[in-house]
Amino acid sequence: MAHTLSREAFQQELHGQRTDLFTLHGAGGLQVAVSNYGARLVQVAVPDGQGDRLDVALGYGNLQGYLDGQLSMGAFIGRWAGRLRNGHLALPDGTHLQLPTNSGPHHHHGGPLGSRFQVFSVDLVQPDTLVLGHTFRTQDDGVPGTVRLQLALHAAPDNALHIAWTAEVADAPTVFNPTGHAFFNLAGAGSTHGHRLQIGAGTYVPLEADVCPGGTVASVECTPFDFRQPRSVASALAHPHDQLARAGGLDHYLVLNGQEPPLARAPRAHCTPPGLRLAAQLVDPLSGRAMEVWSTAPGLQVYAGYGLKGDAFRDRGRSALGGADDGWLWQPGDGICLEPMEYPDAPNHPAFGARWWKPGEVVRGAIVYRFTG
Repeated sequence: MAHTLSREAFQQELHGQRTDLFTLHGAGGLQVAVSNYGARLVQVAVPDGQGDRLDVALGYGNLQGYLDGQLSMGAFIGRWAGRLRNGHLALPDGTHLQLPTNSGPHHHHGGPLGSRFQVFSVDLVQPDTLVLGHTFRTQDDGVPGTVRLQLALHAAPDNALHIAWTAEVADAPTVFNPTGHAFFNLAGAGSTHGHRLQIGAGTYVPLEADVCPGGTVASVECTPFDFRQPRSVASALAHPHDQLARAGGLDHYLVLNGQEPPLARAPRAHCTPPGLRLAAQLVDPLSGRAMEVWSTAPGLQVYAGYGLKGDAFRDRGRSALGGADDGWLWQPGDGICLEPMEYPDAPNHPAFGARWWKPGEVVRGAIVYRFTG
């Protein structure tokens, strides 16, 4: 049974702005807690049919946990998700900008002042809907162009969480590639390696020694990245492959091919743009609980949570099954991230087709997590 979070534990003055916690209640029983610090999914409590809810998202029990712990835990990532090699951003005229770096030599997940470290404005609060706002500025991430973001989160009656954004480009051409970085565990505790994953993707993006793409794609055939039929995460990790060793585990971008898994069902739209399609299906075989991930992106990053290392300072999270806030010391694989996004490092690889958005244009996108079982 998911326990109730303390709203007061998330209220604080940070960067001159007020942080808070908001709980959305869907008509079907879905309960979602969101902090406006990084627009983070703090809790995703899914009904089980007997009147109980199970929290299927890893998280901390207070704001301080997010300030001290895993940097991307539950956050909305922008302006550019993933790595930009050596902090370089190639411009359309062939020159490049040097961006601030924060992951070795690379600019990662928006850099040191990306959206995961920002306090979002609170623009609308309703029982089942929350609208947050944030302005991306060049002085924060080095990327040209001001972008004004509105982010809507909605707990739908069919137990789907809709996350939809509109981002208006204000004053200069820019790139924009956000994602959601929730860590999911459909069992509520323990390892996710027994979860079964299916993704309609026939190709993936190989990584070079610096864990950045080389600008090519490769077939998933006979690799750990072949999830065209449901398979356990453990079976993928057990597949000997130099790419797993290079990345330190499963942390790769799969390119969707439009062949959706056979049990696909269209979600009920709520302020979401056209082009939404099924990206992945994750199932916990023991409980029968399942999650579908729908998105408008061309692919998704699959991250099997090897950065959870049982560190008593960074990895001591809220117990999903109730009890004390420090009830779960996360180990590698205790959470899995399915992150819909554009091709990684795309501005630096012409073949990946990064789009430069012009002033006055509006970027629209969405992610939907739909829960059953």
